[in-house]
Amino acid sequence: MENDKKKNLKERYDRLIYYRYQETGDKIPRKRKRKGKDNQYYDEVYFETELERIFFSEEEVKAFSLDKHGQHIPYVDGELTILNNYLFDFWGWYLKAEGLALYGHLKRHAYGKKDWCFPNLELISLKMSKSVPTIRNYLELLERYGFIYKFGVLNKDNEGREESPLYKIRKKIPFLTEKLLNGDPSIQIDTKLPKHIQEAQKKEKEGLPERLFKDHEKYVAEMMANAESVSIDVELNFEEVYNELLKRGQRQAKKKSALEQSKQLEIKKDFIFEEITESDKLIWKAVLRFIEGKVSKPSFDTWFKNTFAVTRKSNIYIFVPNEFSRDWISNNQGYQSLIQEALSEYAPSIDEIIIKSITDQTFDLE
Repeated sequence: MENDKKKNLKERYDRLIYYRYQETGDKIPRKRKRKGKDNQYYDEVYFETELERIFFSEEEVKAFSLDKHGQHIPYVDGELTILNNYLFDFWGWYLKAEGLALYGHLKRHAYGKKDWCFPNLELISLKMSKSVPTIRNYLELLERYGFIYKFGVLNKDNEGREESPLYKIRKKIPFLTEKLLNGDPSIQIDTKLPKHIQEAQKKEKEGLPERLFKDHEKYVAEMMANAESVSIDVELNFEEVYNELLKRGQRQAKKKSALEQSKQLEIKKDFIFEEITESDKLIWKAVLRFIEGKVSKPSFDTWFKNTFAVTRKSNIYIFVPNEFSRDWISNNQGYQSLIQEALSEYAPSIDEIIIKSITDQTFDLE
């Protein structure tokens, strides 16, 4: 019977699977149309960071608590949505008014002893009169500072389909760390990141404005005068906290269909061919002619006929059709010597030979 089943975190009886995305370190080639100066559209190859899912049991999600990290302001949180003045007075500098309001909306759903919720972001965007993309930006800020943590959700009882995410919510307001109070001059602003993250980095580099900093010192002094225990962390890196959690999750090997593999392979080839210069073609043609005169025809046709090369600075990248060819040529001292001998004659400035398979996951040219 359904009533005999245990309710999930969404107060239903479906079997839910919780996950987070993590970068694998590999890049996936993609194509898109770009308009050129001649107003014609051309294919452009770009690379997307590959992500893998890290899975967690319901018990692991339930046990994970943001309130275990950092020094928090002492207060009692009952059935009402309580937001400490410290949040508005000092965290507002980093979260902004929209971030504070969003945290309030999320915390409102984590009622009683619950520290999780699964809100409708479209509804919250209406309540805040903000677009959903803007809401997502502030969700990133809240997660950056350890106020929320998002888990993706799949429904095992509904063919593994994606559901709305579940958010773990910090219930207690933490003190700002010393680095957030005083600033961290060592921070380098990453211009590749979204603007709202760049803005956060700039604030983290500067610290609290002088007026707020003085108010904070006054606040802490008053707490100490009232015999309250005050302990401020030097630094709290929530990226490290999240990475520790991800290490405990379960990975699931990502399988690519033959069609997807073939598609990515063609895009890779297109990308590399665009990198080849006329000089590259002439050098490699001369090298192949040299090798062809030194080895048997079957050996040449098997290992060298379908290769090409790209030179970058003092490196030459030799591309072969597959991993087997890459490993065979790399480990064959005779072939290595032939390539070096040919390059010493036709491209003496080359210092390093790098052999890559066209099917390699990464093939950055430096």
